[in-house]
Amino acid sequence: MTGLLAGTGAVAVPLVLLASLAGHLRRPGLLRTALRAQRTLPPPLVVPAAVLAVAAEALLGLAALAGLLLGRDAVLRPALGLAAALLALYAAYGLRVARTRPAAPCGCAGDLGTPMTGWVAARAAALAALAAAGAARPLPDEGTAVTVLAGLTFGVLLWTLPRAMNEPIEGRTAG
Repeated sequence: MTGLLAGTGAVAVPLVLLASLAGHLRRPGLLRTALRAQRTLPPPLVVPAAVLAVAAEALLGLAALAGLLLGRDAVLRPALGLAAALLALYAAYGLRVARTRPAAPCGCAGDLGTPMTGWVAARAAALAALAAAGAARPLPDEGTAVTVLAGLTFGVLLWTLPRAMNEPIEGRTAG
């Protein structure tokens, strides 16, 4: 079971990091806008923090994907270990912003429409756990199709979680 979890993390984490990178490249500047609205960083640190976050996601996502596709645990596992640390930092930051400025935009992947909620922090924490699991074990030799499918499924579900939990359900009544 831990092999499946490690493989799931090895697929899901680079998928989400690279999808996030694509969103930031598609809408550059929105992360800076979100960080300013969140008001947790001193204004002179907003631009460097945004650039550093996007660069870290790009580097770790590409390294993990390369390690995964080439079957190189020596590349994949350190990339996932560093991604676990980055995602744990995102989870802590997201929880802080959700508690202090719940209406502030997330800014995740160039998205200003999703507010920073506990779901954003939960997604980052789940991804951190998956990345840590992937970093802790070598890739399994068996069950590759199931592992890839599980990784893709978890990646997509976690990617959409904050937005899905923020969208009202049509026809739903209170109470």
